[in-house]
Amino acid sequence: MKVEDKVYHQILDHVLHLLGHRLPVEMVAASLMAIAQRLYKTHLSEEDYQRIMKVAIETDVLPYDIKKGTVH
Repeated sequence: MKVEDKVYHQILDHVLHLLGHRLPVEMVAASLMAIAQRLYKTHLSEEDYQRIMKVAIETDVLPYDIKKGTVH
């Protein structure tokens, strides 16, 4: 497994754990977004930060299929 896949799955597992405790999805998602933005802001130039935020806003994503009983 590639390192980026490993990181993604470890974080996803933790998110599922948090959601299993009935925490609001919006609170968990907002926390992840805040952490991501602060990491980007800390480690990227202002130009690169603005570029990645633009990509994040413009990227269309598919929702998880919660009918399957899992988000994996």
